[in-house]
Amino acid sequence: MPTPPFPHDPPPQAPSKPGNDECCHSGCTFCVLEMYQEDLATYEAALRAWQQRQQAAAAPVPKGVRKPRKRA
Repeated sequence: MPTPPFPHDPPPQAPSKPGNDECCHSGCTFCVLEMYQEDLATYEAALRAWQQRQQAAAAPVPKGVRKPRKRA
């Protein structure tokens, strides 16, 4: 896998899938399976945003346009 253009912008980490024995199947208000699905949706959105940032950073700069300088 190539090095990302922004080393200080690591990819988001996927949530850990709950084990088969972690859900009691009793309709809890905070079901681990529902929470996982919500976390997974958030992760997928963050991953798409990260991929877009990486693609934008790797895109060639048109002539006459300067890249912004990195601030210390």
